[in-house]
Amino acid sequence: MRKWHVVGSFLVMAGPVLILSGVKNTWLVLFLMVPGVLTLTIHALLEKNEKSLRCRLGLHTYERVRWNEDGPGEIIECQRCKKRREVMRGF
Repeated sequence: MRKWHVVGSFLVMAGPVLILSGVKNTWLVLFLMVPGVLTLTIHALLEKNEKSLRCRLGLHTYERVRWNEDGPGEIIECQRCKKRREVMRGF
């Protein structure tokens, strides 16, 4: 199923590339990008195994759990799927 992710990504990226190359036909760009986004969405819903649909699509809701003792980062955790990440906040 990795090929569907590659195909969807290619279709989505083809739109901005065509716009930058000077193509004036916006319908062509939309006809490439919309199926690409749908392919990526369906692939994410079928392949990922989180319980929440929003987490499967990558729309996590993170909250700060604690500050990292090793450096200027913090540990954040998704409220729904409990996925933890270590991030470093910019200034």
